[in-house]
Amino acid sequence: MSKIENIARFIVNEHKEKNKYVNLPNNLKPTNIEESYLAQNVFQKKIGRGDIGGYKIALASKVQQELCGIDHPIAGGIFKNEIYNSPTEININNFYGLGLEFELAMEISEDLTNEMGSFNSENVKKYISNIYASFEMIIDRDADYNNIDPYSMAADNAWCGGIVLGNPIENWLDINFENLSSILHWNNEKPENAKIMDSDPFVSLAWVINLKLSQNIVITKGSKIITGSVIKTRSPRIGDKIIYEIPNLSTVEIRVN
Repeated sequence: MSKIENIARFIVNEHKEKNKYVNLPNNLKPTNIEESYLAQNVFQKKIGRGDIGGYKIALASKVQQELCGIDHPIAGGIFKNEIYNSPTEININNFYGLGLEFELAMEISEDLTNEMGSFNSENVKKYISNIYASFEMIIDRDADYNNIDPYSMAADNAWCGGIVLGNPIENWLDINFENLSSILHWNNEKPENAKIMDSDPFVSLAWVINLKLSQNIVITKGSKIITGSVIKTRSPRIGDKIIYEIPNLSTVEIRVN
């Protein structure tokens, strides 16, 4: 059995045994990010969570990258069976170490292939059919955030546990995203505000697409790509009602039970 297969088998077992997250042991640690993605692909096939329906970006900010000792983001896959529409309820017992992130999700309007060339924050907009306010559900398995090996995290599908989509933003091409703010409502706490462009969502979208195309992966029509959180990851508890909105444009809501 190859090293790549052994990495994937180790991570699959860690998930099924509900073990606390640990970086890969030295004999399995990827030597570069390419090995991480090869292991991630095998993990996605062996974990039994279905087909891939989109992609995510992680470690998008320089602060996160410096914390993990890397100089670029990483990507993971979103399973089709784990894409939900708002409002929805989530059972916290289905996750080990659940965190929520607050993002834009973008839907791809046609199949994208590496023959189409490189994408940037402007030309990528021609291939977006819908944009949504969204939650990402993170499976961090109670990781120690002060000790994260980014290659191990990438092999572990960048911790993606699914997404929840709000309603699509109507006429999004006519909107100046530079002026948009979002609001997080967490139970009866004081609402938290954030600028949508703090995550550079169109830059993140282009980065994810270019990465997957460089791996000879076709990004199929209808794929959902999430583009980075504008608010710090939070851990929900049973009974929480959480709403993330771009006022008058898109709202996503979950209840935790």
